[in-house]
Amino acid sequence: GRMLVQFSPEVWKDLKQIREFLFHRMYRAPEVVEMRAKVTMIVRELFPLFMQQPDLMPKQWRKDVEDVEGDDTALARIVSDYISGMTDRFALQEHERLIVKG
Repeated sequence: GRMLVQFSPEVWKDLKQIREFLFHRMYRAPEVVEMRAKVTMIVRELFPLFMQQPDLMPKQWRKDVEDVEGDDTALARIVSDYISGMTDRFALQEHERLIVKG
């Protein structure tokens, strides 16, 4: 219940300033909030698509899908892993290709 390690008062003051800067200029910047909303929408649309049609994933992922056939929880993990490994640019491209242009 005792604190073992802590920042010096000077470092703590600087850290608080850095956190405030990051919060207002990075994490809550309008552009970041807008992009987060767009990416959330993309994931919400890609996930059910890959759950329903896992054959749309690359060949190397389909082997894992075949191994868990009939297990929706395991399939959801595979789809989640696939989507989480996408770069932002690739996720946007896949969304455009598979959903927007369909």
